[in-house]
Amino acid sequence: MSHIIKSFIGSDKDVASFEKRLSICIESNGFSFSVCSTHDELLAIGEVECNINSPIAELISDIKNIFAEIKIQTFGLKDVRLIIPTDQMVWIPEHLFDETKKTEYLEALCKVHEGNGVFCNYNEAIKSYIVFSANNNQASAFKIAIPGLKVTCQHAAMVNDKILSYSDMRSVMLVNIRDGESDFAIFCNKKLQLSNTFKCSCTEETLYHALNITKQLHLEDAAMEVALCGNIDRDGYSKMRPYFPKVSLYGGRDKKLSDTEMQHVGLYRYALIL
Repeated sequence: MSHIIKSFIGSDKDVASFEKRLSICIESNGFSFSVCSTHDELLAIGEVECNINSPIAELISDIKNIFAEIKIQTFGLKDVRLIIPTDQMVWIPEHLFDETKKTEYLEALCKVHEGNGVFCNYNEAIKSYIVFSANNNQASAFKIAIPGLKVTCQHAAMVNDKILSYSDMRSVMLVNIRDGESDFAIFCNKKLQLSNTFKCSCTEETLYHALNITKQLHLEDAAMEVALCGNIDRDGYSKMRPYFPKVSLYGGRDKKLSDTEMQHVGLYRYALIL
């Protein structure tokens, strides 16, 4: 077997008649996923370990076998999105965006990584497009395995109506912690002020960038509300608190839990796919 189901919780409800959304997020050694109804009820959530960088034919086969094994249908869905983490992205206001120039926008900032393609998404919350590079092999494999799938990135998933509304009259720092990197988004008065990724091999490096960002943006550390999600542990959380007293765990968009077992899941780990 070329994959391992690390965790999976599915609803006991008969969900065949539900309109559903499937969200998948690429991780360093596999991917996480969730299935939600269009009425914001969490129906399934899980993590899979597999070789996410295997040849495209093998990856397609793995994807199909994984979802068949846990009996999740990948057709007839209302929406399917794949989040591929990237450190190459730029936001373009809607009125300035020209899709024919998306590669130009990105290459003005960086050289696109070899093997990556250039993608773009519209973000309704801030009326802007995000242009980003993502692994072509991964994007193509999931698109073939799951028809209708849309590719996006973690920075797009971090910007939504919920957190924008919450930032009204306050400053909020959302930090998504991944293996070897941390993604930052700063919101002030319902506006996105900063969106960036930094190499971070430990909590101390994430903390360094958090403090440096507040200094550069002339924001007060003690007043900043810091919301953490992703691979955050108790030790990392404790190290952030002395510098940012208003630190908390971020569980993504509010969801109704369809199974009592889901109440014991740390939803902050899956915030981007909720």
